[in-house]
Amino acid sequence: MPRPAYSDEKNETVRQNLLKGAAGLLKVVGPDELSLRRLAKSMEISHTKVYRYFSSKDSLLTAIQISALHDLRSQMGENDPSSASPMARLRAAARSLYAFAVDNPDQYLFLFATTNKTSELSEELLQLRHDVFNDIVAIASEAKKSGHSKQDGRTLANLAWAMLHGLFMLHFQDQLIEGRSFDELFEQALDIMFGPSQKKA
Repeated sequence: MPRPAYSDEKNETVRQNLLKGAAGLLKVVGPDELSLRRLAKSMEISHTKVYRYFSSKDSLLTAIQISALHDLRSQMGENDPSSASPMARLRAAARSLYAFAVDNPDQYLFLFATTNKTSELSEELLQLRHDVFNDIVAIASEAKKSGHSKQDGRTLANLAWAMLHGLFMLHFQDQLIEGRSFDELFEQALDIMFGPSQKKA
């Protein structure tokens, strides 16, 4: 007797549960050791069930990255003070990235510190990365138009990303040992990039 088909809603629920399980397992074993069979074993289900939702290890890893990036974009959107000045909005976006990185270091590193070349990323993941970055470029472009920044939007967004990502990586690798804490340096970085906050001004 054939197995009854799941509804679309049930299939999505199962898929999301598998993704949550995979994200948790990723923290323990890392991307090199993660496999569909290992995921099935950790969740005490048949490996054939996992294969119904993910055709390969690569498709699973890509799905984890896409899910994490959607979470980051949602977090940025929820914390965006859209009626505030462009610089205040950029500070809020940076704080959302900070919160995501500190709360989910494994996901942050998997998203932004893997050695995959751009050409190796899936079209969906690459497009989503562009979309998230372009959200910031749009705000930074408003900063240029309003006279709050001398840099064009894409340059400011790239420089901000380079400074914040470099700071996060040094923090994760315990390299900030020269007399300034991660939080102190983060706040100073915001002031350098976006000017003092309203409270400091």
